[in-house]
Amino acid sequence: MRLGPEFVITMMVLSAAAIIIWSLVLRYKRQQLRHQERMAAIEKGAELPAEPAEKAPAPWSPRAYLLRGLVWLFTGIGLSVFLFGISLSVGGRQTTLEDRLFQAQNLRHQGATEDEVKQLLNSKEPVRKDFPQGMALIGLIPIGVGLAYIIYYRGEGKRSQEP
Repeated sequence: MRLGPEFVITMMVLSAAAIIIWSLVLRYKRQQLRHQERMAAIEKGAELPAEPAEKAPAPWSPRAYLLRGLVWLFTGIGLSVFLFGISLSVGGRQTTLEDRLFQAQNLRHQGATEDEVKQLLNSKEPVRKDFPQGMALIGLIPIGVGLAYIIYYRGEGKRSQEP
């Protein structure tokens, strides 16, 4: 059985959503336990437990821009390789009746004659649709952001070395 790109993308989105929901549930449970602990201390008249210290923002460092740049760069490269791999592995599929109906509706809106629409609907020739390889170019966006961070890091490093 061959899995299509729609299935792979759907599974990626669902797993990302599951991770986000799970982290939110864990944060809620942690806050709920902290609240119960404080309420129990108030009922017993004991001293309230100290609140955990908030994390202070890290001081500015040019290395942070290097890290961000590398993360964005390799994310873009990974995304491009992933999408290009999908485009190579997906064979193609024949057009279904639903595809032909959608195309016929678009032809009608574009002003095609009824004979042209009927010809499209009655055609039995298999037309193959492939995942476009150009979709891999979407990875150029995070690659560009990553390169911008790295260039900024290099510029800041040179500026801090100047007397």
